[in-house]
Amino acid sequence: MDLKKRSEKEIPFILKEIKNIKNPIILDSALGSGATSIGLKKWGVKNLISNEVDSYYIPITKCETKKNNVNLNITSYDWRELDKKVTDRFDVVLCLGNSITYLFKKKDQIKTLTNFRNILKNNGKLIIDERNYPTILSGKYKHSMKYVYCGEKVTAEPIFANNRMVVMEYTYKNKKAHLVLYPFKKGELLSLLKDIGFKKIKIYLDYKNKPNPNCEFITYIAEK
Repeated sequence: MDLKKRSEKEIPFILKEIKNIKNPIILDSALGSGATSIGLKKWGVKNLISNEVDSYYIPITKCETKKNNVNLNITSYDWRELDKKVTDRFDVVLCLGNSITYLFKKKDQIKTLTNFRNILKNNGKLIIDERNYPTILSGKYKHSMKYVYCGEKVTAEPIFANNRMVVMEYTYKNKKAHLVLYPFKKGELLSLLKDIGFKKIKIYLDYKNKPNPNCEFITYIAEK
């Protein structure tokens, strides 16, 4: 993944959504290889905690932080345990890169989203995304290499899909990796956000607020 290309679209989008929050305290709940956290740091965000439960990504992230000359405050909290581990309150919680779809059980999805909401300050925002699973399930999905998993040498294609799971195959520099993910149905994640108490929710399709049934990513800005 080209971190620079991802940042060119993702970081301005996030900063626009939080521009009215002075010195925001942010939790990047899904650090991964560090693209979002590093991008925010390079744009001057100071109060940032970066969380990643998968130890595989930590050395990768540390390599990227060194290359980009930034320091991150990294934690490793299970989302389902945030209510027991985190006492801070955040202006913004990020859950990006299609990360929420690692959770298959409904009770885990609800617990996680509830915890995200509970650690937000009043009027705080959860910024969360998912792939456009309805297009994947219909067989019409196409990876443009423009959003999230960016770069001319990066491909992200579903190699298996049904209503219970999707297997995505990622190829970069002739190396392949596979992720097994839960495919939210149309409106399913939005309904969960409403059910746990988010009243004001904005929806963006590939970072734009205009209709696009063939978008790659759906992003929700859910305000507490």
